[in-house]
Amino acid sequence: MVSNIIQTIFFLIASPRKGWKIIIDKKTEQQDFINNFLFPIFGFVAITTFIGGMWLAENVDIRWALKQTIVAVSALFGGFYLVSYVLSELFPKFGLDKNMNAAQQFVGYSSVVLYVLFLIMPLLFGLSPLWFLLIYTLYIVYTGTAEFLSVIENKRLSFTVIASLLIVSVPVTIKILLELLISLLPN
Repeated sequence: MVSNIIQTIFFLIASPRKGWKIIIDKKTEQQDFINNFLFPIFGFVAITTFIGGMWLAENVDIRWALKQTIVAVSALFGGFYLVSYVLSELFPKFGLDKNMNAAQQFVGYSSVVLYVLFLIMPLLFGLSPLWFLLIYTLYIVYTGTAEFLSVIENKRLSFTVIASLLIVSVPVTIKILLELLISLLPN
């Protein structure tokens, strides 16, 4: 399972066209996608966030590490489900039928750069410029729009921009809002 996740992430980042073709050829069932790709990634994010918050950050305790872990996983879960719902609702405007399963798989696989950054950033304090790598999500989404969703060519660019903005901004916004909320709470 872990090797399949790593392989999928690698191909989607190194060669998005090949990565999407592999995903299409696998014909992954929805429950298989959720249980064997998405949830394990969220679990790995929780582990690295806790480790980074507990042992690598300065002057923190277990409560702070747990709060950071809850924020990261909540941002990813919330972002994933909100963006999937919104994209499924937007599908008809781009010549597609509403399909929550396709939207969830598209969002999940298109978010690999975000997931990798959520995985490694807690372990790499001070390297916040790495967040600019999220721009590469545009290319992964554009390729997936053609390969996975088969959006018609004249609507592909607008769908790519909308989907990419949602995929990147919603989880990051949720994370920022939750961190702000937690910072306002008494210790």
